[in-house]
Amino acid sequence: MLAARWYGRKDIRVVEVPVPTDPPPGWLIARVDACGLCGTDIEEYLHGPLLTPVDQPFPLTGAIAPLTLGHELVGTVTEVVGDGVKLRPGTRVAIEGNLFCGECEWCKAGRHNICPFSGQLGQRTDGGLAQFVAAPEYCCIPYADELPVEQAALAEPLSVAVRAVRRGGIGLGSRVGVVGGGTIGLLTAQVARIAGADTVLLVEPHPGRRALASSFGAAVAVTPDEAEAAAGPATGGHGLDVVLDCAGARAATPLAIRLTRRGGRTVLVAIYPGDLTFDPLDFLGSEKELVASMSHSYTSDYPDAVRLLETGRVDVRPLITDRVALPDVVKAGFEALVAEPQNHLKVVVDPRQPDA
Repeated sequence: MLAARWYGRKDIRVVEVPVPTDPPPGWLIARVDACGLCGTDIEEYLHGPLLTPVDQPFPLTGAIAPLTLGHELVGTVTEVVGDGVKLRPGTRVAIEGNLFCGECEWCKAGRHNICPFSGQLGQRTDGGLAQFVAAPEYCCIPYADELPVEQAALAEPLSVAVRAVRRGGIGLGSRVGVVGGGTIGLLTAQVARIAGADTVLLVEPHPGRRALASSFGAAVAVTPDEAEAAAGPATGGHGLDVVLDCAGARAATPLAIRLTRRGGRTVLVAIYPGDLTFDPLDFLGSEKELVASMSHSYTSDYPDAVRLLETGRVDVRPLITDRVALPDVVKAGFEALVAEPQNHLKVVVDPRQPDA
């Protein structure tokens, strides 16, 4: 089968590899129907190894580079299944992909997403930028036949937004700010409205993405330079109760903290390396909260994301800007996103092409 594998920084190759066989107990094999490219995939391409194990096999999975990228995936269960698997061949599944030890105190408390030994398909073992994938059954959620595979592939980023809104405590009447109008930010704006937010203000430099946010129900969409002046009028002078940093840029987090009203909550959603700098005196004097939202939970966030897609309550169609075949993923996916990031939002890869 074909697979897009990470060999090194700026070195991703689409190569022939064996179809996975003999999965561990509780795992299954699925044909990959669609897989989205994520910002973490681009970071791994440009700056890796960040998550890819290179010096020694990853303890939880035994995987080591080169490995197949891709963690935003959906597939169809094939005839090859591991012992104890209940899902039957032919079942279409959205695959959450988070792996965990199951033995630490966080796993036992149901907080598998912060297991210190955790990994993910496409990061710590082979993922979905391939024609077939092995995955644990627990993270495979059947979804409705009516939902197109390219939309179902956005269940993973949508589940990140679902968790972020939960971590923010957003509910009926909340005034919410979202910094960053990429895929995660635009999904978070939609989920915040569904959760009952009265006002959503989105901060994004790109005009096209601001327009998308407005179509998704954001009351105000402004540039970073306009954000602080806009927060008061947008909320009738109340201020933003919760501000979610979905930008993945160093300047975004201090802005998100400044936008948060006194006694409010800032949620860190985006991932980027380096230090965070903000005014601790202002933070303390305002008694603000700073919380993190890490990935998603396979028991709640991910199934809820699948249901939001099935029911059409979240619309992901305008976010899908590119559809590419697996052999073209380096040039039409990774290189295109690096060269012209503002012209692409979500790239969805169809590993079935040209055989689909």
